[in-house]
Amino acid sequence: MMLAASVSAGELVFTVNRLEQVQTFEAGDGFQLALLAQTPEMNIRMNKLTGRIKRHAHPQGHHFLYLIRGQVELTVGHETRIIGPGDFVTIPRGSPHSMKRLGDSEALFLDIASPPDIGDVVWHE
Repeated sequence: MMLAASVSAGELVFTVNRLEQVQTFEAGDGFQLALLAQTPEMNIRMNKLTGRIKRHAHPQGHHFLYLIRGQVELTVGHETRIIGPGDFVTIPRGSPHSMKRLGDSEALFLDIASPPDIGDVVWHE
């Protein structure tokens, strides 16, 4: 797997890759992620949403989302907001949340998790 940044012997190694070269993962119906970088403190992913992400939470990791393209209905706890390109979202650890793409185009967003939380998911539906 190619990462845009990686840790070697406890130190960050300078690496540059194109998004098209990074391995992607299907993480559900209409949801794809590409792991861009991972350190002991965080991971950074580029996520593509063409459908929805069911309600879930990350018990250990805060999430920070930056929407690049598309429009999304985001529910965190009991509050729902419509977010679009340029919006930055903070989701505190343990907060149940879900996302649904709006319109015809895919949504593309940067997702930063601190600490890294690959596999740290509790599904609520």
